[in-house]
Amino acid sequence: MKKFNSFLIIIFTFVLAQPIFAGDKGYVGDDGIEIEVTRISNPAPTYPRRAIRLGVEGSVRLEFDVDTDGSVLDPYVVESKPAGVFDRAAIKAVRKFLYEPPMYNNTSVKVNNVQIHLTFQLAD
Repeated sequence: MKKFNSFLIIIFTFVLAQPIFAGDKGYVGDDGIEIEVTRISNPAPTYPRRAIRLGVEGSVRLEFDVDTDGSVLDPYVVESKPAGVFDRAAIKAVRKFLYEPPMYNNTSVKVNNVQIHLTFQLAD
């Protein structure tokens, strides 16, 4: 029975619990110039087991910077519903995201205040 439960968790995690991603934009320098950053790797967050068991769905809005090499810096939760349920999974996944190195005026730049919204949904 334990193997079957583990199998169900894996199925929910990888197939049914895929987040929905929104566009990614941030700001360069003190001028507040908005640029779009292109995500090239976005591993799906692991759906928390407790949320699966309870049938809970929700969302998390995160903010972070994208470094000149395309890596994510200092992600943190701006808002989450229900509060605290998906925060850890969202932050852990976002730390693994990779972006094309951001460019502005033919120079690699750090992009600040990128916000994304992850939605956690179970299949019907």
